[in-house]
Parts: sequence; C-alpha cells; structure tokens
Amino acid sequence: MKIKQVTGIYFSPTKSTKNVVMQIAGQFGGNQAELDLTDANRNRPDYHFLENEVIVVGAPVYGGRLPVTAAERLRKLHGHQTPAVLVVVYGNRAYEDALLELKEILTEQGFVPAAAIAAVAEHNIIRSIAAGRPDAKDQEMLTQFGQQAAKQLEALARVGELHDLSVPGHHPYREFHGLPIRIHVSANCSNCGTCIRKCPTQAISRTDPKITDQERCIGCMRCIQECPVEGRSVSRLVRLVVRQKLKKVCAGRKEPEFFV
Repeated sequence: MKIKQVTGIYFSPTKSTKNVVMQIAGQFGGNQAELDLTDANRNRPDYHFLENEVIVVGAPVYGGRLPVTAAERLRKLHGHQTPAVLVVVYGNRAYEDALLELKEILTEQGFVPAAAIAAVAEHNIIRSIAAGRPDAKDQEMLTQFGQQAAKQLEALARVGELHDLSVPGHHPYREFHGLPIRIHVSANCSNCGTCIRKCPTQAISRTDPKITDQERCIGCMRCIQECPVEGRSVSRLVRLVVRQKLKKVCAGRKEPEFFV
C-alpha cells in the first residue's frame, strides 16, 4: 500500500514516549505529522484518519496499564481501516496489560493494529532505574522496528491483508489505583504558572500551585520536569519507599519487545 501520511500520536508527560513514537514514525515514508494528547484541553476535537494513512500511537505504562487520561484521549481518534503501530513505554518493571489495552481501544476506534512494541525508558519517578534509556542499543532497535513495520505495510496491496496482531495481556485488566505520591512545593516556587498550564489533568489549583487535587493527579511527574526553578519534587522518603519496592523487579535490564 502507498502510505500518504504517517502521524505520530502520543500521551507523553515527560517526553520519553514522544521520543520513542517519533523515532519509529520517522522510519516511514509519506508526509510526517505529529499529534500531542498530553495537554489538558476541554475543547479537544475528534481526529479522523483514512485507510492510506498510518498512525504510530504511544503511551506510558503506569502500574501495568495505560494512564486513565491517555485511554480517554485515545477515544478522540477515529480510524477508517487505518493501520496503527502500537507503542507502550515502561520504566523497566513490566508492561503487563498495557499493550493489550491499547490494541483493544484502537480496534474499537476503527484502526487495524499492524505492529506493536513495548519499549523501555528511564523511570519517571526513580530516575536511577533505566537511567539514560532509551540508550544507543535501544535506539538501534527502535529504528529496526520502525523500518520492519514500514516495510510490512508497504508490501500490502490493501489493509485487509493484515493478520490479527497478537500481543501479551490478560482479561480482566490488572487493577491499578495509583501511587500515594504527593508533590512537595519548595520556597523556590515563583508562582509562574508553568505547572498549572502543563498539568495533563488540571490537578493543580489555578490560584495556588501549592495545592494539588489528589483525586485528579495521576503521578505523571510532568509538573516536576517542567518547573523552571526546580520548585516541585517528590519527597525523599516517598522516593526511598518506591525505590525499595522496585529494587528487585527492576534489577535486570529489560529489552524492547516487538510484535508484528
């Protein structure tokens, strides 16, 4: 099939997923486009894609699942027998049901899953876990995967020739209720409003950035990364507890896994 356009689509609070998605999308021919689902937008439109287009769509993994916010925004995408390359990015623990969840959401939305990858990136809370990843070896594998997926689609006469893509995961999906993480705001905070504007769920008070709605907060760490004065952080005690909890399961290096 002749690919008219490939669109990299991502929910990526700390940019790791964005980088992985766009590297893979860059291996395709045709026009290149990009769609960021991270920012809060009450007036977000629906997006439609045609059969001669391809989407490369990715989200991070939180507790073996897609973030609830990402899952909601993915339902703004509508395919018309549009091939989809699926991407989940996790912090070297496990991706469990996230890839299956992504596949099933996109299938419901009219897309045809063509290939999938579970990639590893630096952990968003404990940065020493999978530090520096995706590294050079990961980058090479991401490129190879993108080229393989592109070649497979270009060899098709029509999308209907794609077989049903099998990915790991179970029903019912793993339950995940978030982590008891509270963001500490230091005296460095200048009330610039960056965190308020960048929070994907609008969990930070619009009048006082020191107040966070814990029901809305998904622990994505975007406010910490985006703060220009390093005025936001997770407490040392919480990081210690999380590090100890993850120490054993994250000890060995995990490699990207492809499904085509």
